[in-house]
Amino acid sequence: MSMPFSANARSQVIGIDAGATLCKLAYIHGKMIATHTIPSGDFARIRDYIAARAPVRTVAAGGGAVALAADLPELEIDVAREFEAWALGAPVLARRDGIDLPERYLLVSLGTGTSILRIEQGRSAPIRVGGCALGGGTLLGLGELLLGTKSFQELVACSLRGDRSRVDLLVGDIYGGADTPLPRELNASSFAKLSSREPHDLAHALMGMIGENVALLCGQLIRAQNLAGALYCGSTLTDNPVLRQVLQAVAELQGQRAWFLELGAFCGAVGAAVMAADRCDERGE
Repeated sequence: MSMPFSANARSQVIGIDAGATLCKLAYIHGKMIATHTIPSGDFARIRDYIAARAPVRTVAAGGGAVALAADLPELEIDVAREFEAWALGAPVLARRDGIDLPERYLLVSLGTGTSILRIEQGRSAPIRVGGCALGGGTLLGLGELLLGTKSFQELVACSLRGDRSRVDLLVGDIYGGADTPLPRELNASSFAKLSSREPHDLAHALMGMIGENVALLCGQLIRAQNLAGALYCGSTLTDNPVLRQVLQAVAELQGQRAWFLELGAFCGAVGAAVMAADRCDERGE
């Protein structure tokens, strides 16, 4: 997939976000960025992708960046800080999507787990303010244990047909016909009802459990630090409307804003490409 790039990059460069499961690549050529995904362990395909494009400079960020650079020394891959790459990639993708970002906001990366950064326009570096061990890895693991699903796409497709209210215990279930202090449809306890054990209902409940906990944590940080809202990115949200809906609903319940990047999975890769382009400009390459 290609998209316009607003910076004045003179050289062909590649940015890489080397995650635990997926390696996301962003290739800048002129004023366009092309994105691509390769499994993190498939070094041969990654090498072929980079070699075929012959970039002037390649920058990698993410947990697997050091190993990638060491295993492909002939490609001369520079290693950059992951959080800084996200912070640079987010506004590029936000502009592409027509999102007008505020001066201060949370940048939330839902990958294998979840990391949360505070972004302040004009600040030299982002600040990590939180995170949790819930994310796409959790969904994959519990999906295989509970449903036997082998792929993330299969789990997402299953969740689209589900009804988590048959699995989760709602506030209305606890109070019966009595008045409730909270909305009746609000989840009181994930997986505490289990009136259904159908795979699609369980998958829907899994998305709800992850989304609600991440969004509630973000909501607490937004209030505590007086921020405008949260910008969500990361591969866990790719083609995953159920998870997006949960994050959006919890944000609205708390009176907060939530934004989603169409190509949020490539936030770190695009940021690494921006770094590569900037280094080319600095050195006149």
